Amino acid sequence: MRKFLAVLLSLLWLSAAPALAAGEGAKVKVGQPFPSVEFQAPEDAGQRAYLGLKAGEGLDPIKVDAPLVIVEFLNIYCSHCQRQAPSVNALYRLIQNKGWGDKIKMVGVGASNGDEEVAGYVRYYKVPFPVVPDYKLRCVDVLGQVYTPYFVAILRLTDGSNRVLYAASGELPPHEEFLKDLAAQAGLR
Repeated sequence: MRKFLAVLLSLLWLSAAPALAAGEGAKVKVGQPFPSVEFQAPEDAGQRAYLGLKAGEGLDPIKVDAPLVIVEFLNIYCSHCQRQAPSVNALYRLIQNKGWGDKIKMVGVGASNGDEEVAGYVRYYKVPFPVVPDYKLRCVDVLGQVYTPYFVAILRLTDGSNRVLYAASGELPPHEEFLKDLAAQAGLR
């Protein structure tokens, strides 16, 4: 039985390893544009509406219907992601409480995770915003090798382009300060 558990845990670790590997060369840089990349869209019609996605359209973070989009790249087996889930949920609630729900949208991308894994994570941690699977690790092509959770805040500009306002692994800064800074950079009131 112990041998079986050891093998199972090793397999789980190896399946998550690509998303958890670290590299000094994160591709996403503050001040630069976030590249267009399409992830699986949420199946739930309400979540697609929240993100401004039409039927049959995939999720591209730079096309989410909001001036500012905060993307959390996570892996459901990442202990840091699990530990930080309540804090990330609190950030979402703070955005709603400030009346910025139509101006700042949040979405999660489950690196190396499938549909059922993501659904279980969302249920267990009561995640109030959409989280989509990224079993094929498209996020690694965009981000490079980074630690999860990895957060990116993307500002959509009026000319249709975008700019990364925040990109970092680990814990988010204190929420009030973080939102105040992002709102100032984005010109939100």
